[in-house]
Amino acid sequence: MARIPWDGGPSYWKKFPKADAAGWDDPTFLPIVVWYGSPGSDAQLKYDKALGINTYAQGNPATPSAGVTANGMFTLFAPNDAPAGWASQVGTLLDDEVDGRFDTASGLAHMRSLAAQSDPATTGRFTYSNWTSGILTYDRSMQFSVDYYNTANVNSVDQYFYAVPQCDWGDNQLRWRTPAGQNPIVTGNCRTASSYGKIISLQNEVNAARGVQAPIWALPTVVSTGGSTGGYRQLTPEQTKAQVWASIIHEARGIVWFSQSPDQQNINNCISGDAFADARLKGTPCLKDQVAAVGVVNNQIKELAPVINTQSYVWNFGDGIDSMLKVKDGSAYVFAMGKDGSTGSKTFTLPAGITGTQVEVVGEARSIPVQGGKFTDTFANEYTHHIYKITI
Repeated sequence: MARIPWDGGPSYWKKFPKADAAGWDDPTFLPIVVWYGSPGSDAQLKYDKALGINTYAQGNPATPSAGVTANGMFTLFAPNDAPAGWASQVGTLLDDEVDGRFDTASGLAHMRSLAAQSDPATTGRFTYSNWTSGILTYDRSMQFSVDYYNTANVNSVDQYFYAVPQCDWGDNQLRWRTPAGQNPIVTGNCRTASSYGKIISLQNEVNAARGVQAPIWALPTVVSTGGSTGGYRQLTPEQTKAQVWASIIHEARGIVWFSQSPDQQNINNCISGDAFADARLKGTPCLKDQVAAVGVVNNQIKELAPVINTQSYVWNFGDGIDSMLKVKDGSAYVFAMGKDGSTGSKTFTLPAGITGTQVEVVGEARSIPVQGGKFTDTFANEYTHHIYKITI
């Protein structure tokens, strides 16, 4: 059976001495990152770690480096007091949304200059950049995307489908490319978890076009970037988790949580500079349930990391199913959601070689019988996800 293109999984990090020495090549490890956290106190570090977070992309430069190290956390930035060669900094965040803030020539020159200053051959650290979702639209050539992605080792895109009103602008305004073999993002499916998966697929197509297999990280949000007025919406806890599972199903290699609401004007409508800190310090009602959901999904990913960190197989289980197939220690694992946000009953046709007669639904305390090489399950909502374990 064919396998999906592969960056090597945890072995990818062996290319970078800092990440390798920090244990990022461990099959039980998967990067779960906060875009801008508040790791300035031991209490916050422990709180974040309990939520399954292991890395900070950015943070207050006054953050005590000793606290980060003592709590076994990692960063992509150096606090002011970090010693030379600080082991907890495993990567370097180059910049954010340069494709949307610069013209093409100056943007590429800027990124190439930053990349040269943080060359992994010198620093031992990988580089990471985030882009606007405009880099994946028909308004940009594939070469444009390739040129920008070539400036970093790890890439991501921010597009908060559940939260922002962009999905309501009409099909003629939804300009994202259509992933190969998938349906386009249109108004009917835009504000569903499936769109997050398609964004990951589009980025893997950029990797294919540049002939480089490298990690793509998902960038889900905890809190609406614009509150819940003017078309903005707060995520439910189930949506908070679903955006992550859709990304993992489409081969995201890491998670970067965006925990801010920078577009928010109404302070009574859930503004936050760091949802994790506000949930801990203030118990903010509009944040606490989403933050709790972050902890649930992060720790599920942590538990399943040895499975997620294996190379997937190419297999179509049937109509209306969006899925990822893994094999680990004599069992097949199927991660599944409804395709394009579809719901209802789905019938899975298993590939030859999977001989189990019962399907364990992971984490749900139930099982499903296999009959004639098939099993059926229900997806009640567009955000519903199931993980199945079947003996080979």
